[in-house]
Amino acid sequence: MSQPPDADAQLMLAFQKGDESAFAVLFERYRTRVLNTAYRFLNDANLAQDIAQEVFVKIYMSPKTYHPDAAFSTWLYRITANACIDTLRRRKRLAAVLPEAAAQSALDPAATQADQVEARELERVVRAALASLPEKQRIAVVLQRYEGLSYKQIAEILGMSRPAIESLLFRAKQTLRVSLSAYIDCMR
Repeated sequence: MSQPPDADAQLMLAFQKGDESAFAVLFERYRTRVLNTAYRFLNDANLAQDIAQEVFVKIYMSPKTYHPDAAFSTWLYRITANACIDTLRRRKRLAAVLPEAAAQSALDPAATQADQVEARELERVVRAALASLPEKQRIAVVLQRYEGLSYKQIAEILGMSRPAIESLLFRAKQTLRVSLSAYIDCMR
């Protein structure tokens, strides 16, 4: 390790040594971020809650899997991203077996209300466009746009090179621009 661990890494190392309060601090510090990341990726509040719980249970049950080679947040987002991708893949397999159940779970009751305000409609359109992206593009956009992570951090989380992340995000933004252009044109 070339640099000293960050404060969160030090907390995780303390937890590895049995300091339960260190885990509590990390949980409080990151639970909203993990929840928001999962929600933005999966577009399902209940599923996001499940993912957040899964992530923190995994960390709690296996603290020795952490090694301070990278920032704690990078490791945490990697676990979160993998949990989201695994969940999405399970849902796709289930949808192939039970297509009518998948269609019902994809409905957003708030999106069908006639009196929905313009901001809510835009949010729905953006979520749908984001949901249409391939998995890696979607998680990269969520991590950059909503979590404010750098290309380097995203590359570490996804196990890709920085140029690959730049290309991935470029393609994602191009796709989103096309997907959202009809909505934007209607608003003009």
